[in-house]
Amino acid sequence: MDSVTISKDTKSLFTSPPFKFIVADTPVYIHANLISQHSKPLERMINGHMAEAQQGFAVLKEVDEDTFIRFVQWAYKEYYSDAKHELKPNDDHEESTPSAKPVKKKKDSKKRPFSESWGYSDEDLGFSGTKRQDLKESFMKRTCTTRQSSITIPHPRANKDPTEDYTDVFLCHARLYVFADKYDIQSLKAQAFGELQLTLASYTLYPERTGDIVALMHYIYANTGEPVAGVEDLRTLLTAYMSYEMDVLMKDKAFKELMIEDGGALLGDFMGVVEKRI
Repeated sequence: MDSVTISKDTKSLFTSPPFKFIVADTPVYIHANLISQHSKPLERMINGHMAEAQQGFAVLKEVDEDTFIRFVQWAYKEYYSDAKHELKPNDDHEESTPSAKPVKKKKDSKKRPFSESWGYSDEDLGFSGTKRQDLKESFMKRTCTTRQSSITIPHPRANKDPTEDYTDVFLCHARLYVFADKYDIQSLKAQAFGELQLTLASYTLYPERTGDIVALMHYIYANTGEPVAGVEDLRTLLTAYMSYEMDVLMKDKAFKELMIEDGGALLGDFMGVVEKRI
């Protein structure tokens, strides 16, 4: 029987000594050469003249344990497991959602502008036409090249009802993207981007669940920089998502408050979306 030939490079990955990272007070071990293969900044901690190389371990203070474990999983398997959604009753979102019970309209009620505080109507923003559908189809047609070469990655689970909280699902991809960007792990960064895009594309934005998206926006704009012209990143991804889900998001109180709180890049990107819709 022919023996399977293993390259020297592959052997070196698994015969190299494990290096210890301490994340959230938890020691996590990974083969040193595997780290070196994926990240130059982390490689310098292991083999350079930094204190970490001399002491034989590194403390990573700006990453949570789950994110780093997903990185380790990806380093060995070329994919990672996403977070699981939580089940929450609808009354957790009383401020931003309508009552589950049918409400009778007052006789003098009239169709109000899309959002009184924004000053635009549904017609102004093109929600009554085909523009929203075109934007949604464009978003959903985006492809993830890293996924095409890896048949082992399961497709993201689509949410089924308003009780399913996807905040942790969204944030696990965003956090991994930010980690990969910081430590120059480009293939992981691309995969995290693609997984978040696919998850958003299959996600039904119920009015009760706008908080999931608001939490994602808050994290991304607090932890990423301005986009580079012509390069897609998490901010451009969210901008594209906002463009077709604006009718739901603008009715949410927390979304409006985030716009006011940010008052900068997020508000600017949002107004850019509004201008394109008018």
